[in-house]
Amino acid sequence: MLTTYVKIIGLIAALSVFSGCGMFSQRETMLDRNWGTSLETAKQGQTLNPEAGKNLDPVVGFDGRAAEASMMKYRGITEKVQVLKGNPYIPPESPH
Repeated sequence: MLTTYVKIIGLIAALSVFSGCGMFSQRETMLDRNWGTSLETAKQGQTLNPEAGKNLDPVVGFDGRAAEASMMKYRGITEKVQVLKGNPYIPPESPH
């Protein structure tokens, strides 16, 4: 009699476990339907001109000397930042 109860309880437990696992895995959730939507929306929002890479014309309107001065200034600033990051004991330069 005890073995019959154990078999019935075991059968009920096995059926409930297998039916519970199968029920949730078949359904599509809201997350599944919207997977990647946020990333694609952010990328599209940050793209000003999607066709910009196809334009091979030279850039017009920026003077060469001004561009060179700007790049030299940028490189000087980045070199100072790299030196400061390398040694935390170097005090920053005081403006004169």
